[in-house]
Amino acid sequence: MGDKSTEDDRPVLGTSDELDSPRKRMRLDNSARKGWSLTDRKADHEVLQEMGVSLLDPDDCEASDVASFDNLHQHKAQKRKRDIENVNPNVNSMSPRKHSPKSPRVKVKVCSPSPGPSRIRSPRSLEKVKLVQHTDLETSLIDEFLAEEETPLAQSVTAKYGDIPHSVGFGAGSATGGKKTARLTPLGLEEELIMTRRTKCEPLGADSFDVLSDEMILSVFKWLPKRTLANCMLVCKRWYRLACDETLWQRLDLGNKTLSKDALGRILARKPVVVRLASSEIGEWLTSTPTPSRIQYLDLSICTIDLDTLDSLMACCPALRKLSLENVQLRDTTCELIGKCKNLETLNLTMAQGITAEGLSYILNGCQNMLSLNLSWCGLTKAALAELLGPDEEEDPEDSSSEVCRVQPDKVLPRLQRLSLAGARVLSDDMIHRLTQRFPHLLELDLSDCAALSSKAVHYLHMLPRLHHLALSRCYLLPQALPKVVNMPALQFLDVWGMLPSKSLNALKEAMPSIQINQFMFSAIARPTVGQRRTSIWGLRTRD
Repeated sequence: MGDKSTEDDRPVLGTSDELDSPRKRMRLDNSARKGWSLTDRKADHEVLQEMGVSLLDPDDCEASDVASFDNLHQHKAQKRKRDIENVNPNVNSMSPRKHSPKSPRVKVKVCSPSPGPSRIRSPRSLEKVKLVQHTDLETSLIDEFLAEEETPLAQSVTAKYGDIPHSVGFGAGSATGGKKTARLTPLGLEEELIMTRRTKCEPLGADSFDVLSDEMILSVFKWLPKRTLANCMLVCKRWYRLACDETLWQRLDLGNKTLSKDALGRILARKPVVVRLASSEIGEWLTSTPTPSRIQYLDLSICTIDLDTLDSLMACCPALRKLSLENVQLRDTTCELIGKCKNLETLNLTMAQGITAEGLSYILNGCQNMLSLNLSWCGLTKAALAELLGPDEEEDPEDSSSEVCRVQPDKVLPRLQRLSLAGARVLSDDMIHRLTQRFPHLLELDLSDCAALSSKAVHYLHMLPRLHHLALSRCYLLPQALPKVVNMPALQFLDVWGMLPSKSLNALKEAMPSIQINQFMFSAIARPTVGQRRTSIWGLRTRD
């Protein structure tokens, strides 16, 4: 059909008809169009706008709309980045998102430059709009994923699995099916240090203690407590050998402890010098071949120990210089072993049970270097006192068969200076006389609670020229003879607790101004501890 016939068949449009779309005019026109050609520019322009072909040619308005769309998402991403930096200052910067070159450049048409085209979108136009919406949705999800990687937890996970690439696709709406790779955010300094400490391996190389000599290690070990020193023995053979060095075990304080069976043998193996076992429960320990130990000062006061174990201990301590067996059960074999300690200077047997005349003779014959002896409240019999003080010369030999002296008079404690016989109820005035003859060099004498003494005993005490401390507490027959004590040349301290009322005591102090009265309530003769001191025995420290 020619061009001329086409122009004749088309009706003439008015001003109001031109405002409507060409498709509407075709519905109103009863005669259908017979055809169209690209040579008709006016019809082609209208039809192309109607079908949405003009979307293929972007204009300035479309470019401005896409730019505003990208700026909106970039503004949201920057705002979230600032919030993350406020929480975690270690995050340096967030890398700008770049679209993959393979992904299509999506543009949204907002307005049309010509007022004439139809507002009904073609199928191809609707398909492109869906592509834009789907792409925007995935882009927002990618933004949130990248923002989550900038938290400290995400950085730690990223540092651990940083060598695994993370990729996020744009979905089925992408023209080329391309993928976008998320760049990992670097860790901060604090997070890197945490991860380094967690994954740090043990240092390799030689032990630093191998460089030190044995003397240097011993100088370190001497400052450790005994319990820590025992744990050091479990490290290695060298430490065991050094921790067992006898210089580290000079003093042992095991008071108020419970020792298991055979523990006493392990204590002696450490070769200590000063040992305190007061008020301890000592387990059984027997030895057939006693090995001499280095113990010189031993405190067994008020301890619980078996007689056989005590004998085994005494057999291993021939070098004792000071010993306390206060309130401990003894027997003759134990006293015999004590008598073998030739260097024994101080012996405390306060309230010890089982001391007989024979057992006491072993001690008196063997310990010739004794300086201090405490036999208070031991329940000594007359026979035992006869071993110490000598037999009574005026007594009938037939009645003195039980008081046979087994001790040579010239070898009975020639160096004794301090003696306590407190609580000896059978001690008489004649025995005090024999005491002054056998021990003329006494410096301190305790006769408290010897109720049988009278004023005649005070007369015998004047025969001790060097006596400077005398205890006569609770000797109720002596108050009338106390003023005679002032004539003793060297006396400095006098204890008369429980004998005089307050007025008489004040009068006695005025009568003897050079003598200090009632300065010591308890006797300290041969006792390891006096008062509240419990970390030393006989003035020697028991703890390093």
